[in-house]
Amino acid sequence: MYLQSFTFRENAGQNIEWLIDNVSLGEINLVVGKNSSGKTRTLNALSEVVCMLLGKGTTVSGPVSYELLFKNSESFMKYELEYDLGTIHMERLYMEEELVLDRGEGGAGIIKYESTPGSIFLEFEIPHNQLVCYAKRDRLQHPFIEIIHGWAVSLRRFDFSGDLGKTRYALKSSFEAREMDWSDTSSSLVPAITVAEEEFPQFRELILKDMQQIGYDLKDFGVIHFSERFSGTSQDRYAVYTTEKGLEKQVTQRDMSQGMFRAFSVLVQVNYYILCGHKGFVIIDDIGEGLDFSRAKHLVQVLIAKAGEAKIQLIMSTNDSFIMNAVDIEHWAVIMREGQKISLYNYENSKDIFEEFKFTGLNNFDFYASEFFKAGFSDEEPDEEQGE
Repeated sequence: MYLQSFTFRENAGQNIEWLIDNVSLGEINLVVGKNSSGKTRTLNALSEVVCMLLGKGTTVSGPVSYELLFKNSESFMKYELEYDLGTIHMERLYMEEELVLDRGEGGAGIIKYESTPGSIFLEFEIPHNQLVCYAKRDRLQHPFIEIIHGWAVSLRRFDFSGDLGKTRYALKSSFEAREMDWSDTSSSLVPAITVAEEEFPQFRELILKDMQQIGYDLKDFGVIHFSERFSGTSQDRYAVYTTEKGLEKQVTQRDMSQGMFRAFSVLVQVNYYILCGHKGFVIIDDIGEGLDFSRAKHLVQVLIAKAGEAKIQLIMSTNDSFIMNAVDIEHWAVIMREGQKISLYNYENSKDIFEEFKFTGLNNFDFYASEFFKAGFSDEEPDEEQGE
């Protein structure tokens, strides 16, 4: 299942209103735009609704509203949500055209019951601050809720300009998968590496091959007992190390360059995600930050190839011209912000303009810099529906 489109509105009717209006997405998406155009805020809106679906709450006070449209094999699901100050005001879920969940003020509503044949709807009342799609999970009675919950569980969000575990260490060197919170992509890599190597013999070769493809000629990597000189703690700690060909030294995560470690961290976690059979979606904000243009370009290409083969919905963001030139514009999603409103132009909603550009002989960055994506060769303003 992948997210086909979504709308997000915050503080409707107020001077600080923020609208992400009917953004359409493909299976591979490179979100491009200027600084402060709304790239990160768009990704944050998705992350926030996932946190709510997992029962983790939200940092948004509200009022906010969402409309998410999913494609699940050959069918469609639509999820609607309105939230304000810790209270769920509306929650609806449609399977194709059928309304299977309808919840209103006060936590009362109806939900389709599927354990027995026929269209049976049951009344319920849950706390005003809980989502039905979290509180009423039941594989037998309401399997459609399990589908949307599975989508939320599948999210992996990487902030490439962040730490991604570089300053995190482990207090032991042996772990089991059930101990892990795989959604935390900034935790220590020690557990991820030890579990992945134990479960999948091919994991090590995959990482070495991927790192070599992006320009790091690694011979080995693993986990090592770690101690710092002049440290006042006697507690055992474990860290990740890498060894490059031609160098015998094991370089711990503390001494790895930030860019190299970020790439290594993402590849470790994405490869494990794929080997586990997940077919959900992965978000990477500021992809390539801290890498030279060649390595950033190759990292993006490796990730796109992996996502396409594994049928993962991949959403990356950048304002790096080298990365833009390395990715086919068919995968682009150009964000434009006008006041409080964010619009997005991509192959899904502006196909003719994207196809026109192929005949210009210009590079991909010119497609963005010239704003060709808005009107193509026409001097007319783009249709209102384009980019919406």
